[in-house]
Amino acid sequence: MTAHGPEYPDVLPRIAAPELFARMLRAPGAAPALLCVSSRLAQHLFEAHARAAQAQGLSAWETPVILTLEAFLQSAAETVRLDLRRQGRPLPQALRPQQRRLLWRLTIDETRQEQPLLREAEAAQLAAEAWDLVHEYDLPLPLPATTPDVERFNHWAQQYRKRCQALERVDAQGWRTALLRAIAEGRVPVPTDVVLAGFHEHTPSLRRLVSALHVAGSTLQELQPPAREARVRLVGAADAEQELRAAASWAAARLREQPLQRIGVIVPDIGSRRGAVQRLFDEQLCPQAEAVDAHSLARPYNLTLGEPLSDTALPQAALRLLRWLHEPLPYADATALLCSPAWGGGEDERLQRAAIDARLRREGHTEVSLESLRHYARSESLRGRCEALMALRQPQRRAQAGEWVDVVGEVLEAAGWPGARALDSEEYQAHQAWSACLAELGRLESLLGRVPWSAAVAQLREIAEQTLFQPQSLATGVQVMGALEAEGLEFDALWIAGFDDEHWPAAVKPHPFIPYALQRERGLPHASAAQELDYARRLTARWLAAAPEVVLSWPRQEQDRPLAPSPLLAPWLEQAELLPPQPLPCSWQAQPPQALDILLDAQAPPLPPESRAPGGVRLLGDQALCPFRGFATHRLGAHRLEVPRPGINAADRGNLVHRVLESIWRELRDQQGLMSLDAAQLEEHIGTAVDAALTRLLREAPQRLRAGMRRLEDERLRRLVAAWLEQEKLRLPFRVIELEGRAPELGPELAPGSDGEVEFEGLRLRLRRDRVDELEDGGRLVLDYKSGGRRKAPWTDERPEEPQLLIYALTGGGVQAIAYGRLVAGAIGFEGIAVAPELAPGIASWDSVKQTADADGWQALLGRWRGQLHTVATEVREGWAAVTPKHARQTCRDCDLHALCRVRESVAEVAEGEP
Repeated sequence: MTAHGPEYPDVLPRIAAPELFARMLRAPGAAPALLCVSSRLAQHLFEAHARAAQAQGLSAWETPVILTLEAFLQSAAETVRLDLRRQGRPLPQALRPQQRRLLWRLTIDETRQEQPLLREAEAAQLAAEAWDLVHEYDLPLPLPATTPDVERFNHWAQQYRKRCQALERVDAQGWRTALLRAIAEGRVPVPTDVVLAGFHEHTPSLRRLVSALHVAGSTLQELQPPAREARVRLVGAADAEQELRAAASWAAARLREQPLQRIGVIVPDIGSRRGAVQRLFDEQLCPQAEAVDAHSLARPYNLTLGEPLSDTALPQAALRLLRWLHEPLPYADATALLCSPAWGGGEDERLQRAAIDARLRREGHTEVSLESLRHYARSESLRGRCEALMALRQPQRRAQAGEWVDVVGEVLEAAGWPGARALDSEEYQAHQAWSACLAELGRLESLLGRVPWSAAVAQLREIAEQTLFQPQSLATGVQVMGALEAEGLEFDALWIAGFDDEHWPAAVKPHPFIPYALQRERGLPHASAAQELDYARRLTARWLAAAPEVVLSWPRQEQDRPLAPSPLLAPWLEQAELLPPQPLPCSWQAQPPQALDILLDAQAPPLPPESRAPGGVRLLGDQALCPFRGFATHRLGAHRLEVPRPGINAADRGNLVHRVLESIWRELRDQQGLMSLDAAQLEEHIGTAVDAALTRLLREAPQRLRAGMRRLEDERLRRLVAAWLEQEKLRLPFRVIELEGRAPELGPELAPGSDGEVEFEGLRLRLRRDRVDELEDGGRLVLDYKSGGRRKAPWTDERPEEPQLLIYALTGGGVQAIAYGRLVAGAIGFEGIAVAPELAPGIASWDSVKQTADADGWQALLGRWRGQLHTVATEVREGWAAVTPKHARQTCRDCDLHALCRVRESVAEVAEGEP
């Protein structure tokens, strides 16, 4: 290590760990201070020291001085602060990390108009990183303005420095410089002997610290890294998921063999894969975590990298509640909050909120406000909670951050946060971390000034996002970590993942705000391919010496792109093992065979006699598609949650068409009434009906029918209905005798729940015909409007998926024709079958249709349809619920019950047809 101090050696002498521990135990009072690169290494060395003491037969020993470098510097800074205070000299306050981050945001925000940016927060983060690199590597400011980005940074850096001076604050870099000066001047007591551990990358700041300690009289050494010849095993996995699963399975097996082993798994890009890593390690080492009621389990492994505090349950619910106070939440956030147990009055209230969430989804609310929850709340307690929150709104107020912190407490208390149940250990730690975030917000008061509620909540969210939360856990033998966390550690066995040629060595990522040539010249991190290769070689060598047994692995494919092993794996490629693709996890396959109870679940309880069949005629259609679908949807009530989308949906469009045509035919009554209207009168009738239908939809679902959407839908409906009525003019004369289940003269449609019932093949079915026309000869045409995609006509289907028209024909007297009225742009007209031809364009006689021409007559055809539907109705009555989709791929593609029926496990065509 180079040290820029007088008569100081370029390389620090090294000391082996056994010798160091023996020295620390032999003379505790004169023992060296051990400064570590990470808290994980400090804990590791603390435990190693304890084992060395026990090996000497000691039952008690003096606590060694083993600190992280940051802890040592903070202690030194406190000494300087006290010393200056005793001397009566003013001490500029150092910017805290959150204050520093905000100051960069404010600095960049000043230039928003003259230098517009797409992502200001990211620019502020990059500018802060560039500032640190400039001071770390002693780069001259202003930097050579080789690019517009560098020129921008020069301007920001100048403004940032002025802001610090105006606030009489010291940046972290300036504070460290002053601290090193104080150490070198002897104003800070330093240990006589210092040993550095894990500092394999000799950064300029470390060199400056070494020089300062040397000048202050400290003798410095480095801890000797382990030197061993590891047994190396090379593994090629099919993809990244199989690679992580294999590593987890290997760790679980080693842990079962020797529970006291120190096992390490290094995932270099663990930050971007934390969720997948935890899922797969839970699968292998902690399968109970997959249970529905699993909550904050003590896992037998330690995942080193924390997650943003804003992503954990309690703070996430708090942030959503604070945002909800003044603005509606998008449905995804609203759903998570409504179903969360982290606020409110207990489980009964949570279930009530979940039911409201399902209703809001069905009604198409893309945003949910507090007013919406209060409107649908059934209990006084929930309604009162909403009103208490709304009473705390202060939309026009601007206040200091400290004042808003008090309001945050009031809002969360009114909301019942963090919930009625007792907090477990992990939740309690998250609660404490949230309190620390509130304290950080209060410390920003002098920088923020007076701000509105939205700005305070946004700043609090940013603080929570920047706070990594790692709950304390029990000591475990398995450590899963990133590349940096493993520095200096030793293991009994080690697995290192991600050794493919695209990720190791890592890609070059020079900083955009510093000239590239200057970065390469001064050796800044990630500045050149040669530098990355050298770093990867040195780090790989240290990993290979960290354990007697080392497994190296790489994924052979990423999505559709093949990956090659890293060139650093060349010495072991000949002995590489290629893992075959596994349809199931190895731990599942390794389970010993067990006697299984076989339960035939195709037979459900029969439908109770005399009960009305749930779902009406649609029950028979779903039963025809798949017996399980009919049973689960209509008897179990299994339905997917709707996904609200902007604008009106397909069901709305269908209802609008029905309502418009119902209104028109209640006025006209027959074809003669239609023919008697001139173009202007017909247009007026259509416009009146369309306006009434849209007004009703606006009243029922204002969240879906915005003003612009109403204008577009008005135009669409007018054109569609006008084109349809032109088709009606081409028919033989008719009179409308039934509309939406009632005679035209009886007024509007039936109220919900008052549909007519019919007895059909032992089933009581709800029935509502869209329209029934009486023809000149007294026969009847049953018409069903369709505004969606075309499906197979039921009279051509041996197991009818759309049985409505057939049942209408079988339960109504004198029916001589059945037809769909298709109102789809580009496909407007009739599609049907009748006793005689030429009733209307698109309605064919039964004997001219291929699938029905073999019948002996219309009545025989009705008998055939009854026989087909008798089979389906019998299945419903008897409770037949087998998972037997009519058309494996198509039927299951349009179904939402896959998780319930698990069809992919039993029907090969469905699994093969998945994308």
